Amino acid sequence: MGVNVKRKDPAAVALGRKGGRKGGPARAARLTPEQRSESARKAVQARWGKGLPDQAKEARSATAPVDTSKKALHLCLKRIKAAEKPSELRRLTQELQRIVFRRQYQNAED
Repeated sequence: MGVNVKRKDPAAVALGRKGGRKGGPARAARLTPEQRSESARKAVQARWGKGLPDQAKEARSATAPVDTSKKALHLCLKRIKAAEKPSELRRLTQELQRIVFRRQYQNAED
């Protein structure tokens, strides 16, 4: 059974590329310096808006104070149940481990 692949018209592709090559610089030329700066800022935020890589987030959160209340523990467990992404599940599991470890440490001091 063959797969029906839709081929693009080479003339249409060339025309689209031509417009794309012209469009960006033409738009940038019309913008004021403030508008270009704002556009660049939005692009950077979209590109890097998710923040630090996972390892840097983990290092930063490891030094942050940990809420060890029962409420925090239950909220973390709820978020683990609702987690869909493996990275989110991994982060929440580490958070849960920190909460449990801190609770055990606090109980040992008492």
